Amino acid sequence: MRFSKNGWLTIILVVAVAGLATAFVLFGRNQGQKLAGRHSEYHKVYDGWWDVACDTAMDGGDRRCYVQFVDIYSPRPNFRAAMVEVVYRRSGDGAGEPVITFDIEPDLSFTGAEIAIIRPDGSQHLLPIGACSGPDSGPKCPVSGDPAAGMLKQWRQGESLSLTIREKDGSKLERRWPLGKINAILDDFDAQRRARNLP
Repeated sequence: MRFSKNGWLTIILVVAVAGLATAFVLFGRNQGQKLAGRHSEYHKVYDGWWDVACDTAMDGGDRRCYVQFVDIYSPRPNFRAAMVEVVYRRSGDGAGEPVITFDIEPDLSFTGAEIAIIRPDGSQHLLPIGACSGPDSGPKCPVSGDPAAGMLKQWRQGESLSLTIREKDGSKLERRWPLGKINAILDDFDAQRRARNLP
């Protein structure tokens, strides 16, 4: 296929604009890791979008480590994003328990939502999300304790994590997030927590 001079200029311009857009998104996302009033101790990115991070309040209190995936599926001016975050907290007996929180735009809800693991053979396994998908659900879906621990085990066996929700106009939206490096991600997360004596 042959392109005219103007054709090549158009292709170069499109590639340059796409590169700049990606750079701005990544810059904004990485800046978002540096929260006001918190000191970053550790931050590693896997698969381009999975973060393992640890930070602490400036006074040395409120130390934490977390795993996070932020999916910006529509840029400004029609900004839309979804995310999942994993943290650990101390349970009543002092042991650590996982808390997985799925988060979507404030004007949406998890009513009728589905979260599934896509396995390497293409089969899907729906993950239980309790009351999150009920009629009174909101834009956050927290799963904790044994259900969250079971969910993380399922993640380790999956190829991707699927989130299906309804957008404001009623259209069905499915987002798939890669789990190709999830074992390394969760192992790094566990190691960072242990190094800091966190739950």
